[in-house]
Amino acid sequence: MSVTIDVWLAGHPIPHFLDPVTEAAESFARAHPGYEVRLRDMNFWDVPAEIARAVEEGNPPDVAEYYFTSTQLALDTRDRHGRPLFAPLQRAIGDRTKILGEPVVTDDLVPVVRDYYSRDGELVSMPTIVSTAIMFANKDILDRAGITRMPRTWQELEAACARVRRLPGGPSAGVAWPNHGWMFEMEVAAQGGLIGDNDNGRAGRATGVSLNSPEMLEYVRWWWRMHAKGHYLYTGELRDWLGAMDAFKRQDIAFVVSSSAVGGLMAGMAEEAGFGLTTSVLPHNGARPYAGRMLGGQSMFLTAGLPKEKEDGALAFLQHLVNPENTVRRQNTGSLPLTVPEQRLHAAQGWFERHPYLRTALDQVTSTDGSSAGAGALIGDLYGIQDAMTSAMHDVLTRRQDIVPRFRAATDEAQAALDRYTAACFADPPVTPRVLVAG
Repeated sequence: MSVTIDVWLAGHPIPHFLDPVTEAAESFARAHPGYEVRLRDMNFWDVPAEIARAVEEGNPPDVAEYYFTSTQLALDTRDRHGRPLFAPLQRAIGDRTKILGEPVVTDDLVPVVRDYYSRDGELVSMPTIVSTAIMFANKDILDRAGITRMPRTWQELEAACARVRRLPGGPSAGVAWPNHGWMFEMEVAAQGGLIGDNDNGRAGRATGVSLNSPEMLEYVRWWWRMHAKGHYLYTGELRDWLGAMDAFKRQDIAFVVSSSAVGGLMAGMAEEAGFGLTTSVLPHNGARPYAGRMLGGQSMFLTAGLPKEKEDGALAFLQHLVNPENTVRRQNTGSLPLTVPEQRLHAAQGWFERHPYLRTALDQVTSTDGSSAGAGALIGDLYGIQDAMTSAMHDVLTRRQDIVPRFRAATDEAQAALDRYTAACFADPPVTPRVLVAG
């Protein structure tokens, strides 16, 4: 028997990002001589459109990896007969504890990770990368300013920025973060707020969206105050992660928010620039109870209706990929532990002491109150919704547009995008939405 499993991967420009998956595919083939795992790398941004094109051509992959914001889009993607393209992972596994000799590891997933990729309590896909956004700081500047503890609230960050900007020859601003939808989602969630109805799409399909909730407006007003006082540095570009990181490297700012996935790059950047690096969880609104912040990353979906030998091979490969031996390798590309055994293994090996930014990120991901806010939104056309947020914030920061009416208009824009998406899903027969961009 010779069975080929086609796996399409969501790649990133991080060096050696896919090396651990390649190694896992090779070790799986050695352990299962009748199987070959054939990998195809593509930009994570393009995966949804490439999958839809493959469906039209009649050759979709057996396994497809989607960026986390496209989870609902993956669930809504249809085959040529109008049926869901992907099968819920837990349903395909059933009550098996081993598949082709590979131990089933889904029950070992870190609970908050499993919850993000579950719908109605059922795991729909296999998490493969987990990250979050954390705050990095120039320790040398903080020491000069007499700041002995990283800010834990918005209010403390504002005070810290004022102190570093008073330093003779100090940075021109205090902090930067990208104008990106993930930031809005995290800060609304941390305050216990939602952006979608039906518990952010966790209790049923989200068909309504709100970008002018009290939690959203409180965050935007604080962001605007930080900018108006000169504490926040805006690069002027949407989704500009690199611009914020470059300003940090130049020491134009003391703090920067970036993804834990680039923690290794940040450490190298600080070493090259000659300053010490420290990290903390993202500061939260000290005036509201803290609910938690959702994760980022990506996961793999199983195509429905595969022949049994191919489906079993695909399921076995997913267990192999996420066993502790293989997931440990993902830490070198910035992923947090996916499973509890892996987390314990890292702790025993001193990994978190050598890479403290990963401990910071893990603490943030796991410190959630278990609410729908902390779990994160499961909602269609999240890219379009995020675009409405970021465009509104750009207008507030650069054109001084009034916050309340601008974010009321952003809600209308986001709702129109979601309505178009939902209409496609509710068509008879349902069709794949035309919005096929990863958020």
